[in-house]
Amino acid sequence: MRAVACGFTLGCLLAQLAPYQERGGSNYGWYRLGPDCQRGPYGVIPNYDTAAAEIDHQLEAMYRNGQRRLRIPIYHGRGIGGGTVLDSKGGELTTRGRQNLRDLLAKIRSAGFVEILVTFVPTGANDPARWTAFQQDYYDENWALIRSLRPLIAAAGIPYRIDLWNEGSPHPRQRAALEYCQRLWNQYGSEYGTDDTVGFSIIPDPARLELVASVYGDTPFGNHGDPPAFDLHFYASAQSRFEKALEILNTAGRRQPWILGEAYCNDSAEAQALRQEIDSTGKRVLFLLQWPLEASSSCRDVSIAPPVDFGEYIARGF
Repeated sequence: MRAVACGFTLGCLLAQLAPYQERGGSNYGWYRLGPDCQRGPYGVIPNYDTAAAEIDHQLEAMYRNGQRRLRIPIYHGRGIGGGTVLDSKGGELTTRGRQNLRDLLAKIRSAGFVEILVTFVPTGANDPARWTAFQQDYYDENWALIRSLRPLIAAAGIPYRIDLWNEGSPHPRQRAALEYCQRLWNQYGSEYGTDDTVGFSIIPDPARLELVASVYGDTPFGNHGDPPAFDLHFYASAQSRFEKALEILNTAGRRQPWILGEAYCNDSAEAQALRQEIDSTGKRVLFLLQWPLEASSSCRDVSIAPPVDFGEYIARGF
């Protein structure tokens, strides 16, 4: 049994009696917020060349506070650009965008983090959730971007996983998105195999979970099987949603381990609920990565930047 380096609090002592996940960390997409939770101008990748000192300091602080893994979102769209979204016109980032990503990953490695999960977040017309019919040109652009950046990610020298589309595992109403996932999963699998990807992270409502078989099973585009781990995002009502997700996926014979790729930031209630479910069900969870949104916040998307504190999750073995 591993020791927990978080002091002699009750939470720490209880955590030492529980099964352990690997140490997790944060989704790190923004280094600062403006008034009214404004995050748009402050994306980590687009601004790394001008804000490296501030971002480096934050990475070091997260590591000192016990975080060991990061999830890095790549927001992208054709001709969009800006403080968070990277222009991906033609399936490639700008020279500046590529260099910023390369330099950021190098700093993450030198800071001591042991693993990254890189998630693609297509935006605007590149987002298949907006499509009413399949869009071949935008599909080709998104696929070209993944092909372009995968070698850069792999060359960073840090163990990695790729989320091909953040929360992209589709709802039955999203027929174009389902085709997008089927095509992309099998094209990625044909070219690279599936060992380094979680497929498409999942909002774990029952309808989406029940469609997982249609994403990874027999399709007109092939069948490369399931990813080695699923990435699920619970947030509110974590206990009941965990139970239902486990029931649906187990019934479908999909028993691979989970990554909890998003959770409320440093949240004691969610940490306790998830720990209780893991302990009671024995479900294997690899690690947890908090999202920079506090459960009590009135902000819609992000309420804290950077997400330095992770103590509530560490105290419960995450």
